[in-house]
Amino acid sequence: MKQLLSQRNLVFWQLLFLMFLAQTELSKWVIFLAVPLYVHLELNKSKNDSNLKRILKLLNLILFIGLFSGFLHILNYDLYFFGRDIMYFAQAPIFILLGIYLCRNSSDYHLLLRLTVITSFIITIYKLIELIVNPTLIFQLGLYTRYEYDLSNPTALVAFIILFYARLIKIKLFNRKLENLFLWISLFSVIISFSRTFYVLLLVLILVYFIKKKESVFKLYWGIVIFSLFIIFGGLIFDIESSSLDESTFKSKVNHSLTEIVVRDYKTQIDILQNWRGYEAFMGLQKFYSGNVFEVLFGQGFGAVVYTPQWIFANEENNLSVIPMFHNGFITILLKTGLFGLILFFLFFYKILKFTSLKQPPSVNQTEKFTALLLKAIVFITLIQTLVVHGIFTTSVPFLLIILTGASIKMLLLEKRRLKKTKSIEVIS
Repeated sequence: MKQLLSQRNLVFWQLLFLMFLAQTELSKWVIFLAVPLYVHLELNKSKNDSNLKRILKLLNLILFIGLFSGFLHILNYDLYFFGRDIMYFAQAPIFILLGIYLCRNSSDYHLLLRLTVITSFIITIYKLIELIVNPTLIFQLGLYTRYEYDLSNPTALVAFIILFYARLIKIKLFNRKLENLFLWISLFSVIISFSRTFYVLLLVLILVYFIKKKESVFKLYWGIVIFSLFIIFGGLIFDIESSSLDESTFKSKVNHSLTEIVVRDYKTQIDILQNWRGYEAFMGLQKFYSGNVFEVLFGQGFGAVVYTPQWIFANEENNLSVIPMFHNGFITILLKTGLFGLILFFLFFYKILKFTSLKQPPSVNQTEKFTALLLKAIVFITLIQTLVVHGIFTTSVPFLLIILTGASIKMLLLEKRRLKKTKSIEVIS
């Protein structure tokens, strides 16, 4: 009992609670409930942990830019939205630090991976209850069942990719039977979600494993960055023909995907509602363009919002009058922290990707190979999700993904130090 309630175990029990909460409708409260855990780990951090804070300087600089630019407009902004933005942009560096503090050795890292998979599996089973109770629904799976029974579970993709990579690299997290159960249930959850984002991510993450040359990984990264910038700025330059959308069929939504996210203007209510993500981003981009030179470079700050014309939702039950955050997370970064903030965001994840591509000597173990691969996956997940579903700066941040980011960074640095010590011993010998 004493061992179960030891200080270290209590930390992971609290983490387990936060992981569950982060996958529910109460996820917005995770940042507040994580404060005691963060304070405890901050007070008990090691010297190496303090040095690792430098990794977050680019994210912290984005936070500082948003704060500074927001203060310049504080008299004109709603303090509620100003405070919300601070919280949204602060969560990512705080949760990455939590991951760094939590991972002190490979045992902690493996435990964190197991907790991620287990909590995701339990949430997945909960979401599949209707399907378990009424198996005939399996013959009706589609967009209707996705929304009616809430079958979409983002962490199922994370759990699957952890298990998929672990199996390929021969990392043992669970016994074979449990691993198979978690692996196939997670994949099944991704498939029946009918989420275009999940499907694209699944293909990209499987592709990442087979890309061995670091130059090819960087080409893929910058290719996605350039594509994202084209989606943001290209819609105002090129006239992409709008297509009609049949909301009842998945095929129609797939065919409509590019049109839906390209940032451009629409004139009719029907076109706007069918292409809301693109039009929403267009309004954010127009507000960004309305700024002066300083605001273009450093943004209009935290608290900057876009007000939606009333006629757009005149006949709709839900009237969205204010947009503080955009589905296209790059627009959110651009509006609040400017071109400089967007560049810092791209550089931060490029830096992580570069870190994973360090030359691995023959002595490197399987855990380090797995960690580098998982970090690459996290970079591409974050990049693609930022384009279509907010990314890491939003109300409900991908808590599990961000915690794993910090922990994986820590694991790779621990390995780097281990290799240095090994080389020093060999030289002395």
